[in-house]
Amino acid sequence: MRTLIDEFATSIIAPALKKRLFSAPYIPFPRYLGCYQVAFETGSVLGHVFRDKLATLVKLFCEPGREETLIIAMRELAQQKRARVEDCQNFAAFAMFDEEKRIIANWSESGITETQREHETRRLKITLEQGYKNICGAVTTGIGFGSAFPELTEQLWRAAYERTFTREEWQEHRRSGVVSGDEIPEPFPLAKRQEQILSLVELFVSTSRPELLSYFKFAGAGL
Repeated sequence: MRTLIDEFATSIIAPALKKRLFSAPYIPFPRYLGCYQVAFETGSVLGHVFRDKLATLVKLFCEPGREETLIIAMRELAQQKRARVEDCQNFAAFAMFDEEKRIIANWSESGITETQREHETRRLKITLEQGYKNICGAVTTGIGFGSAFPELTEQLWRAAYERTFTREEWQEHRRSGVVSGDEIPEPFPLAKRQEQILSLVELFVSTSRPELLSYFKFAGAGL
């Protein structure tokens, strides 16, 4: 059965996926890191919205009867990430930079040199299967993070989106793969992003899990 996490992961990966005629599709490494960033942010906002109703939310991506186990696991992952990341001033530190460090650490353990690492970073292609698995994990960890650290999530969102970007900042984000558009957006309040995500959750519940509609009250957010 397709889950809510599947829906978010698919929508995040699809624009970054490169298709080849005679080979499997892949995600370029910089775009993969950008996808990971978006996935973690999306999960964080979702977790923030449902922080007092996680048992309801996880019904959309959990085996019946294992809700409490999953909630504990998600929050443990969030706690581990919070303890691991020293610079907690922006989402990138918790998402794309942390993921890049994880991958580089794996390379280092395999004996790869720094020169080889720089070469691999430029040419690395993430398979669809591995990318999908990791992006699902980023959304799930983000949910745990947003629910466990609601004030920090609000702080990170303000720093990232509730301000006006300079042209230089936006171009740097494009180079790093976090964004793909040329146009600099207006400040984007957290409440507006929450509305967007709640609309996506409502659509998923009504079309894929209508038997769970009674658990959710979407009118006026109801959360």
